[in-house]
Amino acid sequence: MDDATQGLNEILNWSGDFNSQSYALAGSIASAMLGVALIFVVWALATKKDNAKSYLIAWFVCVVFTLLFILK
Repeated sequence: MDDATQGLNEILNWSGDFNSQSYALAGSIASAMLGVALIFVVWALATKKDNAKSYLIAWFVCVVFTLLFILK
């Protein structure tokens, strides 16, 4: 019984470390994606594309969701 408890505790420790590393990586990936998307939004605004304002609004919505849910 002690072996099973010890094994479960090791899995718990591993999963906690994995979770914290995943959150750190998710923030970096989200920031990079928002940066690349911003380039296309600025390009659309500069060339006066039809849906440029919609792209800008969608980008701001993505920033808000990223700040709320990923970066905490």
